[in-house]
Amino acid sequence: MAKKIIYFDKLCGFSVTAVTEDGKLTECRFNAEDGSPAVGNIYKGVVVNVLDGMQAAFVDCGLGRNCYLSAEDLPYGAEGNISALKAGDELMVQIIKTPSGKKGAKVTARVSFVGKTLIYLPGTDFVGVSHRIEDDELRDSLIFAAKKAKRKGEGLVIRNSAPFSCYKHIDEELNFLRAVYRKAAAEYRHARPGTLICTDFTMPVRVMREYEGRDVEKIVTGSRAQYAEIRELLKILPGGAEINLELYGGKRDMLDDTGVGDQIAEACSPRVDLGNGAYLIIERTEALTSIDVNTGGFTGDDSLEYTVYQTNLTAAREIARQVKLRNIGGLFVVDFIDMKQPEHRRAIAEELDKALSKDGAPYRVLPMSDFGLIEFTRKRSGAELTAFALKPCPVCGAGTDFSDEFYLLLAYSGALKTLDGGTEAACVYLRPDIAAAVAERTEFAAGIREKFPDASVYIIPDPARRAGECVCKPGHADHLLHSKTIRVL
Repeated sequence: MAKKIIYFDKLCGFSVTAVTEDGKLTECRFNAEDGSPAVGNIYKGVVVNVLDGMQAAFVDCGLGRNCYLSAEDLPYGAEGNISALKAGDELMVQIIKTPSGKKGAKVTARVSFVGKTLIYLPGTDFVGVSHRIEDDELRDSLIFAAKKAKRKGEGLVIRNSAPFSCYKHIDEELNFLRAVYRKAAAEYRHARPGTLICTDFTMPVRVMREYEGRDVEKIVTGSRAQYAEIRELLKILPGGAEINLELYGGKRDMLDDTGVGDQIAEACSPRVDLGNGAYLIIERTEALTSIDVNTGGFTGDDSLEYTVYQTNLTAAREIARQVKLRNIGGLFVVDFIDMKQPEHRRAIAEELDKALSKDGAPYRVLPMSDFGLIEFTRKRSGAELTAFALKPCPVCGAGTDFSDEFYLLLAYSGALKTLDGGTEAACVYLRPDIAAAVAERTEFAAGIREKFPDASVYIIPDPARRAGECVCKPGHADHLLHSKTIRVL
């Protein structure tokens, strides 16, 4: 099994997580620390309208767009009976899917509190065990322990990391999750509708509870606060004592310095090079995601059939990595390069199935059709990477451009790199609209000042800059004092 390296950092008001396997980026998350909706957040919502025909309701949680509540996500005992709701009803709801595009968040009234070994379900008398725990004797033992530990009316799901923890740690975690729920319930009683009453745990805790310590080789963080938090977390994480924890001490942006930043930018492009001359084109539509496999400059050393087969094998593995990295969900149609031999067609579908199984997200792969197409589905959890990094192109409206937030991080990274080269001033050239947006972010100047207290940074609106361009260069203050230049440091 490939060893993973996990990177954590805090940049310009965002918590950033990146995971690599054998040097390749497999996961990336950006979480705004400004109250933006996140999976696991719990709100006091109010029902806006009920749609009996759709068996759903829309709930106002104060997020700008109404949230979608399905009948199957009503409180236990009322599931399926959407007519039991009426406009004006108040509900404790939890985000299970963040907003995407024009759609608001999806919520459930069956709130849950996730720990490393347990999922705590208040309000339902239930015990379950992760399907990944396959040993029958172990499952029976865990169910017995859970029934003994839980109280009447409580539900518990045993996660797959539970067998690696002692019962004392599991019991302590259960008591902690109970306390979190009691606090949320108390907040709910006094809160106004549309109020956030409980947020999920910090980014390191959310990420690390998904991994067994034995799979992680190293954790690197650029934040001293996160370093202290992760150090305490590793004390109770199974296999945590074997993980090497490092605090990045460089002056540059950690992700840029390690090469991870370049991989994040590449993950925002529709084109993915496979390293042998072949490439993928990934295109999103409202209905599905299409992926086209092209041989490009790859000619191979053997027959055409074998060359195509090897290209398709490589593509299948890369497709699984890309959909996880970009966190895309829904229906996918992959146009593989045509192959004549049936055994090769079967092998490609099997390879794609095998690669997707490592993701952990629910999925389904269909056999390759006579046209060389494979359809598969994947369930998305959390926000897509492109939802943070991209926006519609302001020029043509049809293409995409980096979002203001992504430009902010590019400018921050570029300025630090320029200052680390020994210059006393850095000039950041951006399109005028982007320059104004970056200059307004106080976190930009604060982050640079922390690393270079005596440096000067200038943001220069440049109408010649095109979409996707951010250029940082050394500068001299006496040449920059004109009306268009914005000095942020």
